[in-house]
Amino acid sequence: MRNPWLNAGMPGEQGFEQGGGMNGKLHMQAVAGIFIVFGVLGVLAQVTLLALRQPPNVVNGIASVAYIIGAYYFLKGSWPAKIFLTAMAALSTLLAGAIGILRLADRSVPMGLVTLLMAAAIAYCLYALLLSKTLKEEFGRRSERARADKAKMAQRYYDELEQASSGE
Repeated sequence: MRNPWLNAGMPGEQGFEQGGGMNGKLHMQAVAGIFIVFGVLGVLAQVTLLALRQPPNVVNGIASVAYIIGAYYFLKGSWPAKIFLTAMAALSTLLAGAIGILRLADRSVPMGLVTLLMAAAIAYCLYALLLSKTLKEEFGRRSERARADKAKMAQRYYDELEQASSGE
């Protein structure tokens, strides 16, 4: 019996394609996970400011919650969520990269490196959202499944309405 944890990064193992790349499901989970982590960190930063009796940045708090909600609906196959995350990834990559470079130029090396690491994580999200063929295929499957589920729920609702009106 093979240990799946020891072979998780090996090509041909679960979650990886034969060619050595990640499958669409792992790309989707990674993108959603990165946005959820950054969203939670943003919310925690705002809560910390409130706890220290400092005025929070309302826009940052709203954006952080929007990251979390967008990632959740992205995993469900929502096209507006994918568009939102793509736009936010593009904007965040540019801003975090510029801020990281400015911090390095200002000789704030630890914060500059952390900011550039964040920019790299968001840049991966941008790559996956725009260019990953496997993510696009998995997202298309999830989107179609969500559309079919929504149609079934609507049909069930109309059937219940019809039964209720004919039974009166």
